[in-house]
Amino acid sequence: MNYLENEFFLLAVTFGVFFLAKLLQKKTGIMLLNPILLTIALLIIFLKAANISYETYNKGGHLIEFWLKPAVVALGVPLYLQLETIKKQLLPILLSQLAGCIVGVVSVVLIAKWMGASDEIIYSLVPKSVTTPIAMEVTKSLGGIPSLTAAVVVCVGLLGGILGLKTMKLTRIGSPMAQGLSL
Repeated sequence: MNYLENEFFLLAVTFGVFFLAKLLQKKTGIMLLNPILLTIALLIIFLKAANISYETYNKGGHLIEFWLKPAVVALGVPLYLQLETIKKQLLPILLSQLAGCIVGVVSVVLIAKWMGASDEIIYSLVPKSVTTPIAMEVTKSLGGIPSLTAAVVVCVGLLGGILGLKTMKLTRIGSPMAQGLSL
């Protein structure tokens, strides 16, 4: 059973489960069957059933992490394609994002302190609303726990993906610009 501990096999299992989870969500249309959430849950079950430690599984994680950083850089392409629109709306964009950042950071710090979280946990929660690689680097520099940050960023992203558009419809926010800035 050495193949179960092979980093390439575990990486293939990860991609296979994710692919199947994407198919399931596409077929059912159920937002709660989010491929990332399903993949995480199914991988935890698989690792526990096969008695594979997280450390062993994570040996292949560096391969995924390697591709996360270029993927974040690639996010700049759609931004560049919308450069003229962004220039026209620069002030509202900057003000809304600044307000969102301040409210997000202050609220998570206050709620975490109110609930009795340690400084290390608070430092891990602060960068919750940015991309995973950036959040993990910020957490490292603050002295937090990068793996906790990664989990929180994924959960925040899932929550936004599941509830975001529904909240927009409920509050009757129809402007694509306002929706994009809010999410």
